[in-house]
Amino acid sequence: MSTTANPINSYDDALDFLPRTAQKPQRWGLFATLRIFAEAMSEGLAAERRYHELTFRGVAPDKAAAQVLNEHYQDR
Repeated sequence: MSTTANPINSYDDALDFLPRTAQKPQRWGLFATLRIFAEAMSEGLAAERRYHELTFRGVAPDKAAAQVLNEHYQDR
């Protein structure tokens, strides 16, 4: 006799550590995808401008890249 609260009755029950979704995953529409792409491009271009600004002022390229990454992506 099993003493566990949830006995394993089938193979699927044994895989209970896998996440289950209560609903179907949301499909992104074309406009949402384009908006995310545009935001990413804008953010990348801003980082590029900052990098060129720093290197133009004489900051070493490796230090400029590290500084830009810290400034733009420190919250992630």
